[in-house]
Amino acid sequence: MEKVMLDFEYDWEPFTVQTRHLTFDELRKARLNRAECSHWGPAVYKWEGVLTEGDKAGLRAVLIGETDDLRKRIKMYISGSQERGNAYWREHFLTKGNIRLFVIRLLNGSLRVSTREPSLVKSSDIGHNNIRLILEPTLIQREILEGDERTWIVNRKI
Repeated sequence: MEKVMLDFEYDWEPFTVQTRHLTFDELRKARLNRAECSHWGPAVYKWEGVLTEGDKAGLRAVLIGETDDLRKRIKMYISGSQERGNAYWREHFLTKGNIRLFVIRLLNGSLRVSTREPSLVKSSDIGHNNIRLILEPTLIQREILEGDERTWIVNRKI
């Protein structure tokens, strides 16, 4: 029997520009440059906030994703370059409330495959596409399991 176990601790840190945790609407107007942003490059990220308008007003909404270039991904949400992805999310979620961006900070973790010694998972591993691709659906599933009827997991697969 094969076995894979992933165990990690993490925090969500606010994505800030000039030390301000901006809403999506504020980010749309902000100029993002490396020196003024709290995070840059590869990331697992979360958009989160309470919706204040639309048919889901009053719900806490969460969208989790991963990218190798956070600035580029933010710009994709702003431009709405994918009709069934970030364009839909922008129109039905990101512009409908006080939605803010957070970036994961891995504190410590391990990945164990079968009976081998566990491999440490550290914050710098976010740079590896495979680690991000494991973390993203794991964190979405955590939100699904922890959520209730007052939570909308925006990118939940049905």
